[in-house]
Amino acid sequence: ILRRNMTLRKVYPAVVGHILCRQTTKQCDQKLLIRMKTECVPCSLNLETQCPAGYTKITNGTGIPDCRYYLEIKTHILSFPGCRHHCMKEFEQPECCQGHWGPDCMACPGGAASPCNRRGHCSQGITGDGVCTCQVPNPSLHIVCNCVHGVCNSGITGDGRCTCLSGYRGLSCDQPIAECEALRCPPNSRCTASGEDGRQLQCTCLPNYHGAGTQCEPINPCSEKICDPNADCIYLGPNQHKCTCQEGYRGDGQVCLPIDPCQATYGNCPAQSTICIYDGPGKSHCECKEHYTNFVPGKGCSMTDICETNNTCHKKAKCSMIAPGQITCMCQGGSVGNGFVCYGNIMERLQDLNAEVGGRWQGKLTSALSLMENVYEWPLSTLGPFTVLVPTNKGLKGTNIKDLLNNKQKAQYFVKLHVIAGQLNTSSLNNTNIIYTLTGKSGEISQGEKDNQLRIRIQGGRRKGKLLQGNIIASNGILHIIDKAMDNVEPTFESSKEETIMSVLQDNGRYSQFTSLIEKTGLGMDLQQDNRPYTVFVPSNEALSNMKAEALDYLLSNNDITFLSFNLYSFQLEVASLISIEHIRSMAKQFIYFNRTSTGQVLVSGEEMEETDIVAKNGRIYTLAGVLIPPTIVPILPHRCDETRSQVGNCATCSSHALATCPQDSKPIVSTRKEDICFTSQEPKCCKGFFGPDCSPCPGGFSKPCSGNGQCMDGLDGNGTCVCAKAFQGSHCQFCSDPSKYGPQCDKECLCIYGKCDNRIDSNGICLPGSCRSGYTGKLCDKQVVPCEPSLWLCHAHADCHNLHLINYVPPNCPEQMSLHAPQAECIQTGPGEHTCVCQAGWTGNGRDCSAINNCLLPAAAGCHDNATCIYIGPGQNDCKCKDGFRGNGIECTPINSCLEQNGKCHHLATCQFESSRGWQCVCPKGYEGDGRICYGNLGKGPKGSEHISLRQIEKCQP
Repeated sequence: ILRRNMTLRKVYPAVVGHILCRQTTKQCDQKLLIRMKTECVPCSLNLETQCPAGYTKITNGTGIPDCRYYLEIKTHILSFPGCRHHCMKEFEQPECCQGHWGPDCMACPGGAASPCNRRGHCSQGITGDGVCTCQVPNPSLHIVCNCVHGVCNSGITGDGRCTCLSGYRGLSCDQPIAECEALRCPPNSRCTASGEDGRQLQCTCLPNYHGAGTQCEPINPCSEKICDPNADCIYLGPNQHKCTCQEGYRGDGQVCLPIDPCQATYGNCPAQSTICIYDGPGKSHCECKEHYTNFVPGKGCSMTDICETNNTCHKKAKCSMIAPGQITCMCQGGSVGNGFVCYGNIMERLQDLNAEVGGRWQGKLTSALSLMENVYEWPLSTLGPFTVLVPTNKGLKGTNIKDLLNNKQKAQYFVKLHVIAGQLNTSSLNNTNIIYTLTGKSGEISQGEKDNQLRIRIQGGRRKGKLLQGNIIASNGILHIIDKAMDNVEPTFESSKEETIMSVLQDNGRYSQFTSLIEKTGLGMDLQQDNRPYTVFVPSNEALSNMKAEALDYLLSNNDITFLSFNLYSFQLEVASLISIEHIRSMAKQFIYFNRTSTGQVLVSGEEMEETDIVAKNGRIYTLAGVLIPPTIVPILPHRCDETRSQVGNCATCSSHALATCPQDSKPIVSTRKEDICFTSQEPKCCKGFFGPDCSPCPGGFSKPCSGNGQCMDGLDGNGTCVCAKAFQGSHCQFCSDPSKYGPQCDKECLCIYGKCDNRIDSNGICLPGSCRSGYTGKLCDKQVVPCEPSLWLCHAHADCHNLHLINYVPPNCPEQMSLHAPQAECIQTGPGEHTCVCQAGWTGNGRDCSAINNCLLPAAAGCHDNATCIYIGPGQNDCKCKDGFRGNGIECTPINSCLEQNGKCHHLATCQFESSRGWQCVCPKGYEGDGRICYGNLGKGPKGSEHISLRQIEKCQP
């Protein structure tokens, strides 16, 4: 049997139910329905995937796109979305009929119709040993013999009658007979009463003797066929014997069963490589199993290496023996396939097609191959998946390849007009009328009116490339041969390798709003320099304008650094790289995610790209039709619920009311009384469900803080900590505190057996992926990792599998374990099948639960000076800004002598003094009241000619 193995992962079948039984005289085999999934492969390749021998495919086409496969390319491993088929087969599980036992289904002692004579339980079934476990008799049913001078007819078949000894008579042999002495009975006999009236006496033989009474001989049971035919009878005395099973048989002598050495010790044959052949009672011999040769007593047989004798794998595949007569062919070197056929990467496939002797495209793809080799070989051979439209030499006739290659940047752009993200086969192209190339430009799909063949045209171009051959499989994508190259449509946003990112953005008015925001921060200076590379995601003016005014104001108030740095990545990324990675960590230390639509359009955290790969001197620019919002400041509104209050201001005479100015952050209110000057102020407050100086959403979301299972420490002074109810724990109370419970109320008992329970409130009680103990697998960690032959069942945790062929089990790769880990954690493989999850920089937690670190809420306030304000920028990031009245870098802040800088701020009677907690302040002299801007005392007090405000006048200002 040749086993086709296409990936590292092994998929075992599962028994889902039985449908009927096949019954013979001894054997009642059970038919079971087994389902399994094929291994994950590229969807384009899965069309040809067949189910294992004996299985029926129950899915159509390319199967179910519900898995990922991993491709090792040179120094790294890429994860691609793939497909697999569902298969089903009926399996006949050997079973013995009722009353039979062992592999040969032999009848139980006492016969199959009445096992153990219906007085016990037979160890029956195909795994039974035929031993009877007898019942314990009911004491209430026992009848005790009452023979005084006699022998009782006892036992299971006895009737309890007494046979009286010589000289006694009666039912209980308790009546002496005087006349017996005169008879002089011979040895081994006795005097007994006979006749109808019991008065006639005669000599009769004692029990266990027989004769006429005049001569009694011992009874020899062995003269009768009292033992099993396969037992020897041994005479032990009058009517006494012992039945002993003959050699090769076992039992009590009454019943002797043939000993099958193959059942007892497997005939001392090594089970791995030999089979035991039953030759007769107590006799057997060893023979080599199929695919084994050269039997050596005590050691067994040697397995035939098919990889050496009959290797049917592809030249790029590695052949390995996985079981006797079974090989696995594993495609190597970045190729994919079933091992019998292996497909290389896009560039290798192009080279093979162009060089295939007698092939349809021999020498007809030279121009396209030359162009791609010169300007885009690395992405097409190491990244993906891509769909590549390959024009023939004739299709490139109007394009001067040499001139195009003189400008590598333009040549790359031309190639990318022929590359689509993802794998779009002809069926996918038939089901859509638009596709998107790696340039961001869209293309139109149509069908010819006459030949009904697919044609592709780039928007803005005139040429329509007709599909000549499609669905050419490559390890990192799929190729379609077309008869015409796409028009070299110019990009909307021109690249400029001589200018920096900032200069390129300043030259394009469509993105002026974002550019002006960058200019106002220190980030603009960074993007103007060329000492390090950047990747920038830029929203258009239209995208920013479409935002609510309040939302945009909020983004640009205290969160501009977080917002802008979220759109920056401190490395240069080509668009081809975005296809192959799932996410990056922006300069705001928050993740940006990449995916693509079924038509090849690349999405950045759900936002559509407009132009891609705009090259600058110090990096690349990607323009977006939407705005990237950092997750830590979502939702944008409502965060703040400030309270507005009004109060009376300082009182002054009408002639001096100009001195009675409103305090900072307040506005004057028009008063009906000229002597009153009043003001309003706002008290900053966070809305319910938000916390901290920036009013960030509580863990679990502001609409349901702490997942509804706890109390969030919200408010302006809160730190966002969730105080969970007794049954819950976690940063947002999303876990059950009891590790063996799960469910919304944490009242359901976990189903996990030999693993760690997924104790989330929204889980279904299975085990955490990768948490099974060594030797166990399955969602509940209840299956042993090695399937039992011949049924290929995975034994339950509480069952043992015997006489099996070991098959290597490869635990899941690290990337497959990410589904239940925190999005802000990364999976680190620590060994074969072992991994750990670690929160990214700027986040804290155990890997399953990661929370953003707010440096401003730490005891040291991120190192900011006592007279500075800590500003939260993003996870693990902050800025320090000196408070009003102080200057410095935030780490060090020194007081500003505001009295000197703001001439005339103090009242002419006040002096400017320094206070450690408040800085420079205006202070009224002793005997005067006021805030330093206004000083007042009693009438008549003060220098001559000066005007003062009395306390009585102040009272008039009270509302």
